This record gives sequence, C-alpha cells and structure tokens, in this order.
Amino acid sequence: MTISYKGDVAEPSIFFIIGFTIAVFNGLTNYKEWDFNLSTKTCAVILLGAIVFSAVSYCTKAFFKFHVIERNQDKEFTIQEQMIIPNWVYICFFLYTTISLYIVSHQVISITMPYGGDGSITRAIGTYDNLSKFSTEGVAIHGIAQFLYLSVNALSYIWLFLATKSIVIKTYRTDIFACINVLVSIPMTVISGGRNNLIQLGIAALAYYVLFTRQNNNWRGLNLSLRTAIKAVVLAFVALALFKPALSLLGRQSGDSTTYEYLSIYIGAPIKNLDAYLTNSMSPALSVMTSQWGDMTFASTRASFPQIFGSTVLDWLRWQPFQYYGTANLGNVYTTYYAFIFDWGIIGALIAIAIIAFISQCCYEKSVYSLQYTQTSIPLSILLYGSISYCCAFCFFSNRWVSTLLNRSMLIYIIIWVFTIYIFNCVKITTNSETKERD
Repeated sequence: MTISYKGDVAEPSIFFIIGFTIAVFNGLTNYKEWDFNLSTKTCAVILLGAIVFSAVSYCTKAFFKFHVIERNQDKEFTIQEQMIIPNWVYICFFLYTTISLYIVSHQVISITMPYGGDGSITRAIGTYDNLSKFSTEGVAIHGIAQFLYLSVNALSYIWLFLATKSIVIKTYRTDIFACINVLVSIPMTVISGGRNNLIQLGIAALAYYVLFTRQNNNWRGLNLSLRTAIKAVVLAFVALALFKPALSLLGRQSGDSTTYEYLSIYIGAPIKNLDAYLTNSMSPALSVMTSQWGDMTFASTRASFPQIFGSTVLDWLRWQPFQYYGTANLGNVYTTYYAFIFDWGIIGALIAIAIIAFISQCCYEKSVYSLQYTQTSIPLSILLYGSISYCCAFCFFSNRWVSTLLNRSMLIYIIIWVFTIYIFNCVKITTNSETKERD
C-alpha cells in the first residue's frame, strides 16, 4: 500500500489497514486463551472490507489527480511561510483554556456527587465515565460548561497544527506558545473519563507530522530515518505501557489483568467479538433488534441531536453487551462492521465502508492540495482530517467514523475552527518574510 501511494503513509487506507492488521496479530497472540479461530464469514468480511476501502481510496485519489492536479501540473508548489501570531492572542486563549478547565471540572464534580463522588476530581472523572457509558441516568456535561469543553478540544487541533508544522518545517522556528497551548488543552481531553479525545489528538499529530514532513521534502515520499523510526517505536511502547496504569489518574479501576491482557481487550478482542456476532455465538446474546433504518449505526448521531430526533439516553449494555469466552473478558466493542451489518447486512456494510473511504480520501486530497498550492493560513480540511485519520485508524475498534464525525460535537468543532481562523486573519497575522521586511 505504501509503495503504491509513493510514500503517502498518512493516507486513510493506510490507517485503516494498519489498524486491522495489528488487531488480527494481537488476536492471534491470544489464540489459545480466546480460541481465536475466526469463521470464514468473519475473515471474508474483514478482507473484503480492506479491499473495498483500498480500492475506493485509490480510485478517488486517481480521480482527484486527473481532475485537479493535472490542471496545476505547470504550477510550482506554494512556499508556505510561518504565521507569526501576536503573543496576546496566545495568552488570551491560554487563559480561556485554564478558566474553561476549572468550570468544566467543577461541573463534573457536582454532577457525580449524588452517585458516590467524594469531591475529588479523579473520583469524579471515573464516576462520570462509568455513568455516561453504562447507565441510563442521562448524566452529561451541559450548558456553558459543555460549550467550553467542546471549544477547548476543538482549539487543541489548531494549536497542534501550528506546533507540529513549526517543529517539522526546517525553515520555521518552533512555536513555543502553540506547544504550550496544546499541553494545557490535554487535561480537557480526559476530563470526561474517556481517552478517545486524547488518542484522537495523538493520531492527528501523526497525520500532521507525515504531511508536514512530505511538504518539507517538496512532497517526495516519506523516508523515515532509522533514528526517527526508533524514536517512534519507543514512544509507542511508552504510550502502550502507560495505557493501563494511567487509569488511576482518571479515577478508574485497573483490574487484576496484566497490561498486555488489558491492551488485548482493546486491540484484538473486537474482531473476536465480531466473529461471535456473525456466528450467532454471542455470550451474552444481543438483546435488541433493529427498529428503524440505520438504528445502531446512527444511534450516537440521533442522540446528539435531541432537538431533531427527540431526547434519547442510549443503553450501550444492550447495544453492545460485554462478551466473555470462558473466564476471559473480551470487552464490549465489535469493530466498525458490527453496526453496519446489524443495520444493513454484509453488502450494506461494504457499501458503508466504500462511502467512508471516499469521503476520507477526498478530505485527505483536499488537505494535500491546500498545502501544495494555496496560502491558506490554516486549512479547514487538514483540521478535519485530524479527526478522520483517527476514525479510520480505529475502525478495527468500533463505529468510530460515524459516531465521531456525524454528531453535534463535530458540527460545533467545525464552527469553532472557522470562527478561530477568521479571528486569526482579523488580527493581521504576519509571515516570516513580512517580519523581515519590517526589520
């Protein structure tokens, strides 16, 4: 795949295939404990899904190249210059983030007090996470605190964009203030008890790093040096090693399983759970039936727009019951195919995969085009691709693409991104060359 894309290793299909490859490998290492003997149907679904995703992505890339890139083949790549943002802008957003974190954390503590909270933030985070996932109490951050929570998470992508680009591009100077704002934003990504937002930001950083590295190399294929590869592997192992121990910081129980067993529930078990669903051997069995078109696929979407679809509190334990094989707990995630097949069957699932691949590839190509031929200060497409890259990488896990992108939170993200880019343009952001001319 990487060879056919000539080094475009931030492609949606690369993220998609690598995620499933790692999941299958992890499942095989637990072969005896889980009886990881996948049915022919499960193998066919995963293999066909990978082929469909790759084929649609490649065709979309070829179509985009023919209709867009060929028109600009005589144009030189735009030389992107670093934006010099006034320090007071950084300071204002820094204060906004810290104040927002205080307000949101205070509400999380208040919400969880009736459910066993003790006034500590770690206990509150753990309790909130448990209530939001495994109860029908309808507990949620609301009001101004909800907007502050979403806006800080949205802004973290802008700071990540500025920080990563300044670090990677050789002619730039490191944007220290952007780096600080990224770090200050991180606590907000885990304030609700989940790690999805933090992982999402990490995958976005990887996608940005690859894109900016290729930009720095005049869009040649990405050739990682041995030193960079070793650093990446070490960083990955450190992140995995901290994945379970960090639960205590979120007020959650880590259990008696080893770190590898705990990671396996997240990485390899979803495919085993999908196999149980496809072979009608779920334990316990699924306790819901489809009641409307796209029932499970768009469950999060409908719940996030109560003004349109009515107020809904999802009972995820009925939608996604925890699976067990003997005494082994395999968690309650089933890959992205689970919801699609539940709603539309295998053919419908493959069509859904094709649509996802097309939209993801279009966003990627628009991001590359913006960096190559336009002087857009912060391309909206690349901010969006930060989330899309995560969704593609975690299709092996659950219905992340639809639940993350097709909901009210993402709509608010986009509005905040557009508004913030507009603010940056209004404060007369200068470039390196303009600064030198004044000097």
